[in-house]
Amino acid sequence: MNRLKASIITCFLPVLCLVSYFHAAPALALEAHNNIKGLFNSTRQVTIKCLECHRQQAAEVLKSTHWTWQRQRTVNGRTVMSGKKDSLAGFAIDIASNPSRCLKCHISSNPGPDVFAKADQADIDCLVCHDTTGKYTRSSELTQLEQGDFEIIARNVGRSLPGNCVSCHFADCGLSVSSQATSTATGLRSSFQTDIHMADRVGAFTCQTCHVNGSGHSFSRTMVYGSGLISRNGGCSSCHTNAPHKLDRLNSHTNVIACRTCHIPEYAPKTPAITSWNWMLTGKNEPIFQTVRGGRNIFQDRNGFTTSTMIQPVYMWDDGSDLLYSRGQRVRPHELTYLQRPSGRSPKAKIAPFRVLYGTQLYDTKYRYLISPLLSAQGGALFSGPDWDTIAREGMKAIILPYSGQYGVVPTATYRRINHGVVSAPDALGCMDCHGTKGRMNWAALGYDHDPWSGQQQLEAKPLQGNGFRLP
Repeated sequence: MNRLKASIITCFLPVLCLVSYFHAAPALALEAHNNIKGLFNSTRQVTIKCLECHRQQAAEVLKSTHWTWQRQRTVNGRTVMSGKKDSLAGFAIDIASNPSRCLKCHISSNPGPDVFAKADQADIDCLVCHDTTGKYTRSSELTQLEQGDFEIIARNVGRSLPGNCVSCHFADCGLSVSSQATSTATGLRSSFQTDIHMADRVGAFTCQTCHVNGSGHSFSRTMVYGSGLISRNGGCSSCHTNAPHKLDRLNSHTNVIACRTCHIPEYAPKTPAITSWNWMLTGKNEPIFQTVRGGRNIFQDRNGFTTSTMIQPVYMWDDGSDLLYSRGQRVRPHELTYLQRPSGRSPKAKIAPFRVLYGTQLYDTKYRYLISPLLSAQGGALFSGPDWDTIAREGMKAIILPYSGQYGVVPTATYRRINHGVVSAPDALGCMDCHGTKGRMNWAALGYDHDPWSGQQQLEAKPLQGNGFRLP
């Protein structure tokens, strides 16, 4: 097996990296900012100073996905503008119901329910993306720093680091205690050191090495690709050739198997990730800790979240399109309701890795749709108390759906793509990790009659029946 693994070329290419995540702040800051002066008492005042030179960049930000929280994507068979702004894929939590919780990661210094409709450049939080000192943090209350701190930070702004991006992008919306821990310096370092592209010893890429190249502050989702390399729908192939392996058999696998399927054998290798959330346990259970080297990880917290490390992905056909649960859509209480999942087999689909988040949450027993709850505005407890009726009523009022006053509990599942945590060739999956009696692939769920590498005649995968959604 080791020889087979070693035959896979290391999953990175010598692309010019912009700047190492772990370099000192002075090397990252831009010299033009060294003489910035001002009586800065707030993030907004720093942004106003930035706008003296960066009006064009601010205009791009207000039209970007980072501000609108929407992008063009294929959802439920249609190409539409969709995103976090109007999605219930995160345990049916709605932004309109819970702005103080959900907008902590929005790049506005004045987050509120009307933030998406506003177009005030002075509200952009430049520091959350461009601080290189490590002094700037955003709390739910946007706690103000000392005047001198703001000036130091403003003088040292520079290109965004992975730590700036990860403070929002890899924290599972900060719902669980464990996910909040990923915003610490230790959590960030350990998360990136497990990815061959980001590791200081090999790749030292930043997020900009692959993302938003050449698009300014509009943040396009295209990937960069070098001269002479083949680009097949972006992703890994933006930098790698169409034959990255020494063995032809492995190269032929890329026709139906995504690169990350083999090169991300596990996720959450060091920092725990959410695997489930049981609303019924909120405030009723004592935390369960898992002892690890250097401390303890929370396995289950007081909000009912279960987290884990070294999790094996689930494998599904994926062409980039999604099936999403929409508000008011009916559920079948005794069956699993899917909040988000890939659309299934298509000519462009490949077998790809996903993480699964299971939920045990409320639904309206009369109208038979999921209830979007009201979360507590601040503090560690997500629900203010055991009064589910009030939590449900106030939450549904915010999304303008009737609530009957009758509620029950239903199981849910959300499938999210895994794109980060790439390992080198020796640590990637080998043939028998997927094939054989002990292989991890669920061939029946993928539509095959049997393991394609079983000595029998190989059959094409059959189309999967149904889309996982519950019809009225």
